[in-house]
Amino acid sequence: MLADRRRLPPYLAAWGLVGVLFSGLMRVGLGVSWREALAVGVPIGLVGVPLSLPAWYLCRALPLARTPALRVAGVAAAASLTMAAVWAGLAWAWWRQLAAFGVASPGIPGTAVLGVAGGLGALAFLAAFSVHYVVLALEESAAAERRALESAVAQRDAELTALRAQVDPHFLFNSLNAIAGLVGPDPARAREMCQALADFLRDCLALGSARRIPLGREIALAEQYLRVEQVRFGRRLAFDTSVSADSAEVAVPPLILQPLVENAVRHGIATCLDGGRIEIQARRIGERAVVTVANPRDVDGARAGTGFGLGLVRRRLSASFGDRSALVVEPAASAYRATVTLPVEAPGRG
Repeated sequence: MLADRRRLPPYLAAWGLVGVLFSGLMRVGLGVSWREALAVGVPIGLVGVPLSLPAWYLCRALPLARTPALRVAGVAAAASLTMAAVWAGLAWAWWRQLAAFGVASPGIPGTAVLGVAGGLGALAFLAAFSVHYVVLALEESAAAERRALESAVAQRDAELTALRAQVDPHFLFNSLNAIAGLVGPDPARAREMCQALADFLRDCLALGSARRIPLGREIALAEQYLRVEQVRFGRRLAFDTSVSADSAEVAVPPLILQPLVENAVRHGIATCLDGGRIEIQARRIGERAVVTVANPRDVDGARAGTGFGLGLVRRRLSASFGDRSALVVEPAASAYRATVTLPVEAPGRG
């Protein structure tokens, strides 16, 4: 109650009911009028609010999981008797004060008031003791759930960081292999590709530790990578990108499309004698963003892949969005299509 003011109204309401119950017992047991009974019972009931506070600290000092039951019972009994004595003494003193002002009947013996107040006070304190244990159990359960959630989020962040760390070496390895293939036959193009690759890597580093970037920027990075590859393939590589206005700002993990674009070049364009065109389209369908990467391919000239790139994309999607995302590949005789479906998240989520 002292830590959170929102707890004060329930405390007041609960002890107000105890005061009304005290008034009812006085009305029935002692035969006083309702005016007299309420004048004594309600104020004395509200006095129970501060008097019940020790129960909270006793419950915290005696956790049920680590305290013998007999010790808890003994402390509860001693505390309830103390509470009953204090509460009854206050009720008796308040009754005498009201009687002196003519509000309460002086004919009612004080011992009767003491007896009713003492018995009810002991029961009320035991009830408060039990309620505080329940509140503590609920708070501990909520804290455990919060710790479990924080642990799960930390684990997911660590997994995303590890997966992200695998993306950069993957495309860097492919790019360096391409540059190595140009060094002998065409050193000028190899140097040009090195410069283009350096510019691309610089822009990738600019992402820093961002967990999400706009889909439009992600596709712009894919375009930049394809321009790097155009240095190697020349006219054999062409590409088109299309991003709908309502999907450009959808938040996505950085470089989530990179392995798909690399596969389109390595297993698509590179296998076709005349090359071909890579098409990247992004559109929004309801609360989903759909991105398609399509490329031509020659089945006869196709090279075996490891599946690393597709597996990496799937793991990153699963770690970021769970079952709300998907990667679907559609291989055909002369074309290959990979479709990524992402949820449109509210700002600040993820």
